[in-house]
Amino acid sequence: MQVAVNGLITGLTIAVLALGFTVTYLPTRVFHVALGGVFTIVPFVAWACLSIGCPWYLVVAAAAVTGVSLSFACEAFNHRYLERKAASAGVHLVSSLGLYIIIVQIITLIWGNQPKVLRVGVDTIFNVGGLVLTRAQVLAVVSSTILLIAFYAWLRLSNLGLQFRAMSDNPTEMSLRGYSVVRLRLLSFSISGLLATVSGLVFALDIGFDSRGGLTMLLLAVVAMIIGGRQSFWGPLIGGVLLGVARAEVAWFLSASWQEAATFILLAIFLLIRPNGIMGQKYRLEAEA
Repeated sequence: MQVAVNGLITGLTIAVLALGFTVTYLPTRVFHVALGGVFTIVPFVAWACLSIGCPWYLVVAAAAVTGVSLSFACEAFNHRYLERKAASAGVHLVSSLGLYIIIVQIITLIWGNQPKVLRVGVDTIFNVGGLVLTRAQVLAVVSSTILLIAFYAWLRLSNLGLQFRAMSDNPTEMSLRGYSVVRLRLLSFSISGLLATVSGLVFALDIGFDSRGGLTMLLLAVVAMIIGGRQSFWGPLIGGVLLGVARAEVAWFLSASWQEAATFILLAIFLLIRPNGIMGQKYRLEAEA
């Protein structure tokens, strides 16, 4: 049970990042690789603020502003202009990968390659019904759950959320009906940056961070999105939790070195048996054209 709970907590962190990736992929079809750079830089900003004695509320605020602004800038100064030039999905992918590399190199120049932590000493331990949870894990569960509930409530209950879902289904139709696709694209990248910020902070608070971990976590997020279903905003949540639990069980019964292999074996199984994911559904050929 302890292993499953640890995996569930890790899965929630992966799910938040996977949702951040999906929030840009569904409405824009942009493979937002630079989101891995956002995930990477946010803990370093928090660490820099803590090192000069800033209180935690200012640390979190500075990290959130950094993550949202950086993701927003990826759309405003890069993908938006590529979209105007009718660039292909491959061009967007390579461009976003280049942005990720630039962000990582900036991090390395400023803070170096050494691993860092956001807390000092041994973390506080809580015993809950025979389960052992650290304070970082409790914060991860609470913050991830609140953020996920807030996002899905906004998506389902607000008028802007309705526009967002409509754009994910058919951005061309949204544009023809007079809605600002540009504004909705900027919103999607901003929300993506906020989700990556929360995921990056809780992950760094739990196990630490370095300048090379963002791409690995992004790959896990993409796998979670594919497993859960690429056409659904609920897919990343289901895929992230499933992936987190599966990785924890593999680490317990086999070895931590088998986690990456198990991740992509699971992906291969889904691609063969259910390529549209758990929440995915088949479409008519003319609907996919």
